[in-house]
Amino acid sequence: MSPLRCQNITCRRSTTNASRHGVIEGFSASFESGDITGFCGSDTAAKELLLSILGLIERPESGSLVLFDQEVSEMSERSSAKLRDTSFGFLFTHPHLLPSFTVAENVAMPFLRICGQHGVQESTLAALEFVGIPELNAVPAGELHDSVHWRVAFARAIVHSPPVLIAVSPPNPLLLPLARRLADERGTTVLWNGNKADVLPFSDHVVEMTSLLDRSKAP
Repeated sequence: MSPLRCQNITCRRSTTNASRHGVIEGFSASFESGDITGFCGSDTAAKELLLSILGLIERPESGSLVLFDQEVSEMSERSSAKLRDTSFGFLFTHPHLLPSFTVAENVAMPFLRICGQHGVQESTLAALEFVGIPELNAVPAGELHDSVHWRVAFARAIVHSPPVLIAVSPPNPLLLPLARRLADERGTTVLWNGNKADVLPFSDHVVEMTSLLDRSKAP
């Protein structure tokens, strides 16, 4: 059984900053454990809206979304939020690290919020080892080179061992090898929004979403 599947998802909504309007019409798909699905194409607003819906950040206007055999549309907001916390890790447009906190403190925050104190040190170190920077655990995030910020953000996204990782907005494409490893070694389902040239070598499936303007130019 697919851990995440949807049927006939339809939604028309502005993105968070209201600068773009996302339109999704009748989207259906199943996402398997250990697979990476790349979301490509020119319709940035639709991609971000769809991934926010699949990650339980937004709710669709219609359609079915099932996560681990639970129909999300039938759940309360509180239950949906709890399921989102335990089931997903997220990467967004920016790493959003707290500069005065150490690398370990930044990575540990989701684990502490979701899982509590027990096992936090072991899980934080394991996440940092996975991304290849365990030696930076005590370094304040504000002292890191920008290129390392994304590795810290990736470690933070997986510290609580979520079964699904979603890159809602295109983060550093150099993280894609880590995503491939995560899928292969841990069976994580990965949904990744990015340029086709970047995601294609690492993806099992690709979803292309083109803007209405581009579709109108098609022969």
